[in-house]
Amino acid sequence: MKVLFAPGCALREYKPELISKVIQFLTENNVIDDTYLTCCKIESIQNEKTVMINCCPGCSHKFETLGSDITTVSLWKILLDTEFPFPDYHGEKMSIQDACHARNRNSSEMQESARALCERMNINIIEPMHTRDGARCCGGCAQNDLETRRKMAQKRAEDFPENNVVVYCTGCTRSLSITNVKPRHLLDLLFGEFTEGLKPKGWAD
Repeated sequence: MKVLFAPGCALREYKPELISKVIQFLTENNVIDDTYLTCCKIESIQNEKTVMINCCPGCSHKFETLGSDITTVSLWKILLDTEFPFPDYHGEKMSIQDACHARNRNSSEMQESARALCERMNINIIEPMHTRDGARCCGGCAQNDLETRRKMAQKRAEDFPENNVVVYCTGCTRSLSITNVKPRHLLDLLFGEFTEGLKPKGWAD
């Protein structure tokens, strides 16, 4: 069985240096056999048993449709069983956003793993209104209809009891970036960085 890490297009474009660090860590700790850098929309996986480690809910959803030879697991769950040097946020309170593709599926693995990682980093998660499978869409479904996206994002932002919001989907990060809350992508949190420069494509301040 082959184990591949598929970081997804959006995160590689956003923080290629952090993705490189993740790949290095997974390789040095014998977690993966190789990387999968092809867009998930291009079905190029060979017919062999493959475990896809991913950090994008959309990619995970797509890989699950490719047949019984493909199984998926999030990077977030994988890291929980490693000696990753987790930073300490000293009990800082943050809320959390559950992406559409991480909801209403057979497994709540991404939801649970993201929260477990936050606990490992000593982040105190304050759950929002409409959370987990009941979470509201960030507006990303509106895509290039920026005004609709803004309205949906702002409505979702009103649910969060904390200004800092943990996000594990790049699309959600883009949408919440145009509201009054501060999205903190899980990848950035793992490396002690802030989330900046991620807004919907075509958005002008």
